[in-house]
Amino acid sequence: MLAIITNIPTPYRTAFFNILNEELLKLNDSIHVIYCAETEPGRHWEFSPQENKYLYTFLKGLHPEFRNFYPHINFGLISCLKQLKPDWVLLAGSWNAPATLQVLINKNQIKCPVLFWSEGHFDAQVRSNKYVDYLRNKILNNIKYFVVPNQKSKEYIHHYNSDAIIDFLPNTVDEDFFSLTFQDSKIESRNRKNLPLDKTIIVLVSSLDQRKGVLEFYDAFKKSNIENLYTVQIGTGEFYDTLKEKIAADNLSDHYILTGQLGAEDVREYLIAADIFALPTKSDPNPLSPIEAAFLKKPLLVSSKAGNSKDLILNNENGWIINEIREEDLIKNINKIAQTDRSHLEQMGEKSFKIVSASFTRKKASQKLISFLQKIKK
Repeated sequence: MLAIITNIPTPYRTAFFNILNEELLKLNDSIHVIYCAETEPGRHWEFSPQENKYLYTFLKGLHPEFRNFYPHINFGLISCLKQLKPDWVLLAGSWNAPATLQVLINKNQIKCPVLFWSEGHFDAQVRSNKYVDYLRNKILNNIKYFVVPNQKSKEYIHHYNSDAIIDFLPNTVDEDFFSLTFQDSKIESRNRKNLPLDKTIIVLVSSLDQRKGVLEFYDAFKKSNIENLYTVQIGTGEFYDTLKEKIAADNLSDHYILTGQLGAEDVREYLIAADIFALPTKSDPNPLSPIEAAFLKKPLLVSSKAGNSKDLILNNENGWIINEIREEDLIKNINKIAQTDRSHLEQMGEKSFKIVSASFTRKKASQKLISFLQKIKK
């Protein structure tokens, strides 16, 4: 059995865990997921027990909040692991999470290999000083096995632990849901969402906050060659009202709209209607939204600060990487979109689909993880 310890249930992890469990069952094995909490502030997902095709446990505990840091303090984690007697433990949380520390302190009692699923990289570090760096170094050097979603994360782990044994485990999405069917039509989706048929549509999906670079993108957009462009910004957050006021003041409602927070079905519909997906993030360990867009055959415009940007965009064949989230770079890339024929954007989208189909499906990721586990002797 593989015991996975993570903070809360999320739709993308649930979809992956379901397939991982299926693949392990073929080998007379399984997973058991241990959740530290049911939800966290700012998370808009609802837990649906029927969607989880694997065994799971919710731990009891305290859930304080410290400046967007949620250190779940759980009771009974070690006794739960002792009862499960897993062959492996996979830590799928932050390096400084209480659950991570509990497991490392009690490794001798757990008596099985401990792996850490790390998405961190230097561009995504939130806290860094000599004291934090010292603690991070001590903790990561107490772990032997790691799985990471991209090359940036591998380099990050080896910086702190040069002896680490690392394999790749890309984050995945529900590719069945985020894939085109014969019923899907860009024109029909645009009609249903009252979107223009004659413009190149850019779709952004993110929280509207400082980290996601949404204000910088908007300010660059209005200074670009936008005559044939139209942007749909999906999400909510601290900058929602600011963006709404800017759009009204600049008379750009014919080129830029805010949808607010949407459910998965509506997000999918807007992505089908889109010509290109954009993510101008300033810091993102391993964003899932560009993977979803790629499965829907969209070219990508993604910041270099996204951990998986170089894994998803290859040689500008299916999009562009924004070097820095500053006006000059953003305008240059937005103008590239404006200058690219929509038929060519469709060809680029086909390339996006080939890239994610080759490495980012749940089944392939599950099989890769299982292969790595089998190499690790108990």
